[in-house]
Amino acid sequence: MKIKISDENIRKKFFDLIKENLNKSWKEIRNESNLSKSSLERYKSGKSLIPEELFLRFLNILKESEKKNISGFIERVPDNLGQIKGGKMAYSINFRKFQEGRKKAALLNKTKKKKTFVFNVELSNDICEFIGAFIGDGFFNSYNNKLYQVEFSGDSRFDFDYYDKRIIPIIRGIIPDIKPKIYKREKNSIRVVFYSKALFCFLKDFFGFLPGKKAHTVSIPEKIINSEDLTYSTIRGIFDTDGGIFLDRRKRYRNPYPRIIFQTVSKNLYVQLVEKLLENFKLYSRFDEKRKIYLIEIYGYTQLKKWMSLIGFSNKRHLDKIASVAQG
Repeated sequence: MKIKISDENIRKKFFDLIKENLNKSWKEIRNESNLSKSSLERYKSGKSLIPEELFLRFLNILKESEKKNISGFIERVPDNLGQIKGGKMAYSINFRKFQEGRKKAALLNKTKKKKTFVFNVELSNDICEFIGAFIGDGFFNSYNNKLYQVEFSGDSRFDFDYYDKRIIPIIRGIIPDIKPKIYKREKNSIRVVFYSKALFCFLKDFFGFLPGKKAHTVSIPEKIINSEDLTYSTIRGIFDTDGGIFLDRRKRYRNPYPRIIFQTVSKNLYVQLVEKLLENFKLYSRFDEKRKIYLIEIYGYTQLKKWMSLIGFSNKRHLDKIASVAQG
């Protein structure tokens, strides 16, 4: 597919925002995107349609508010546009036959329904770990019912292997033909993006998540929370992405003292985690009034060993820290 932005002002604004957000020259942008000068100028002028993959790459450079403004003015055009134009010419020549065909198609369309997704999957520990990762560092939204986006963010130095070897394979187990886009940007940030209506509907319809910002409202879905085993898998995903291990190296400790830590602005999630973790762990938990954030801490070697037995980590960045204090 290709993307058409008919409005000249919107198209100009789109490319201006790309340059502004990247803070680079067009020459640098061309080189990074493997574009010739003439190709880029044709896209900017509207003489050529923008390949969808390139458009999505550019779109992801923009802020969320900018994405929404641009997405309302795009049109997805098939690659075989020339064939379609030829079909229009044939239509003008064979008008009567086309009219008869249209009437038949209209009758068939009455019986058609919107495409829906049926997920014949059983909840598993892997799926719940993926849901935990989504709760921790995920985001999803749709733009004018044309673009469906699910994405995860992290640090390219520490989280790439986790997404590449753990989370992406789990998602492919649900939707085999899904293709992630991985964007590595400045300051070691990484974004793993899925342009998939199926995955969007899996999160929205199967689990009940609401698209858009979720930081203050997110919680573990009801169909998971009543199972301790599945809940612990979900907690593993949450702590793998949005929690971590802190090694206290103050002189008062002979060896680095491990603390499992988590912070959230979602009261619902905080209450769920405290309730579940208190069943097997001693917690330090509170609301930081100044920072307006909820804190959870599990400390000590004994509790760390228990955590690894009951919940564990999949993210290598945490496992490496634990290995360094394994002798405790």
